[in-house]
Amino acid sequence: MIINKNIMKIAAIGIVGILCLSGCNDSFMDKYSETSITEEGFFKSAGDLEIYTNDMYGYVSSNYWDVASDNVIYVEEANIYSKMRGELNPDNAGTWGWGNIRNVNFMLARAGKAEGDVAEINHYIGLARMFRAKLYYDKVLSYSDVPWYSRDLQTTDTEELFKPQDPRALVVDSIMADLDFAVTNMKDESSGRTRWYRSGALAMQARIALAEGCWRKYHSELELNDADRFFRVAADACKAIMNTGNYELSTGEGAYEALFNSQDLSSNKEMIIFEDYSNELGRKHGAGARFDWTTGLSRDLMEDYYVIEDGKTKRFQDVPGYDKKTFLEIFENRDPRLGQTFMMPGFMRPGETEPHRQKITIGGYPQVKYSPLTFDQTEWGKAYTDLPLIRYAEVLLMYAEAKAELGELTQDDIDQSINLIRERAGVPRATLTDWMANVDPVQANRYPNVTSAQKGAILEVRRERRIELACEGFRYDDLMRWGAGKLMERAPEGMYIDKLGYLDLTGDGQPDFAVVATQADADAIPQADKEKYKLNVEILAGNTFELTGGDKGYIRLISQVNKWNFIEPKYYYSPISTKDIVLNKNLVQNKFWAK
Repeated sequence: MIINKNIMKIAAIGIVGILCLSGCNDSFMDKYSETSITEEGFFKSAGDLEIYTNDMYGYVSSNYWDVASDNVIYVEEANIYSKMRGELNPDNAGTWGWGNIRNVNFMLARAGKAEGDVAEINHYIGLARMFRAKLYYDKVLSYSDVPWYSRDLQTTDTEELFKPQDPRALVVDSIMADLDFAVTNMKDESSGRTRWYRSGALAMQARIALAEGCWRKYHSELELNDADRFFRVAADACKAIMNTGNYELSTGEGAYEALFNSQDLSSNKEMIIFEDYSNELGRKHGAGARFDWTTGLSRDLMEDYYVIEDGKTKRFQDVPGYDKKTFLEIFENRDPRLGQTFMMPGFMRPGETEPHRQKITIGGYPQVKYSPLTFDQTEWGKAYTDLPLIRYAEVLLMYAEAKAELGELTQDDIDQSINLIRERAGVPRATLTDWMANVDPVQANRYPNVTSAQKGAILEVRRERRIELACEGFRYDDLMRWGAGKLMERAPEGMYIDKLGYLDLTGDGQPDFAVVATQADADAIPQADKEKYKLNVEILAGNTFELTGGDKGYIRLISQVNKWNFIEPKYYYSPISTKDIVLNKNLVQNKFWAK
């Protein structure tokens, strides 16, 4: 059934392309009319609506890294970095595209023609409205105020085409109305977890409501003071999923790691919806190439994982000499998820006959989460492991966060959410009493704008979210909604090197690297040592990385030191392109970017 659905999805692309000629044109509002001949015989049944909505599945996709954020060191460029270097402006900003939203509106404007089972028809209308909500909220996250269009426009709709932006509050209320319709009318799961059903729509509702609640709570520049109503929606949506009894965390040895390198997630009860990939059908992705390619994970992320001693957790920062621990030492007595996300010493990739020697030029902390288990999947575009799109652990985290933001989190809530995640990971249970009485100063310093009654709980839920969902693409959006953009300014750091000279990073007692100051120091290394140990020699002089203490310290990229400035609140938003304003003179430049 899953394969047939995916084939149907591919076929639908051609049908939608015929019906919605504007779908591939992202110019201003895609002002091209549809071909009326081809639509006359379509939208007659629920089956037609299903075929049309199949093409919308690409509007929501999985992710398998955290670029850009404080979780990673990234050697390439990303839009946020150009923004923080002061290079982005309205004249060089990309134009906003409306093709996908218009494709959805095209169907919704014609869905009333469908005849047959009303519940079936409403399911697909709800599905389309859920996709529209997601697409529109992406625009809100970028621009805040945007024009709201509930139908596809024609060239004759000049007043609508050339209207100014609608206020964020109006647009978000319209988004929430779409989501309310979706969760009310979409069917319960019936044919596999690669399809969107009511629980998926509830999770999407929770994602958007939780995000908007945080934007309104932690962004005073919006002048919107009704955050709690969105937190309430998020908590209720998560609770509705929890009450179905259809989902549970995957448990057992290696359960967490298997979520991200499995060939088949169809029977995994943690999946609310996942993406089905297949070697036989040629459906592949690029997660296998993430390992030690252009990114390394950060020291900052590594330090958030708890140390476990005597059945209790303690902060890594409470371990004597924590800030001088080497790559061989940081994994001692840690939350097991650390070694299932960061490469551990002695790790051997598929197809390799010796332990992997990481690229210390990008920090020395390769990401192993999502790494496939067979050699043929390790190159870019060659992996065919299934990918989680929405998993139950995320729902539990959203529930705990929403309740904490409301100031209503109880021990029972923690037991139903965070402690289930901790139990699966092998981490001792948390108590609300401890969270409230022992506020972690590291977390408090990281998020100084958290001043709520349940401050300690909010901070610990954020830590749990960061760890559990690391490398799944959430971190940047989390920092933005929490008003924590300043964390993006600091050049991320990698592993600690205690001295120049030979380094053993594989843990076999033999040197693998030689880090030296100059070319002369490299020339002085005995040739016999180079050959015996197959030494990787890195010379600091003229290199792309440095050590924070000169001849020792944390690895960081020289090009990223003191190069970024996150201007608040401006950089939480994107400018509207000058080209778009020229096309529609009624548009107003984002007030945070207006000269």
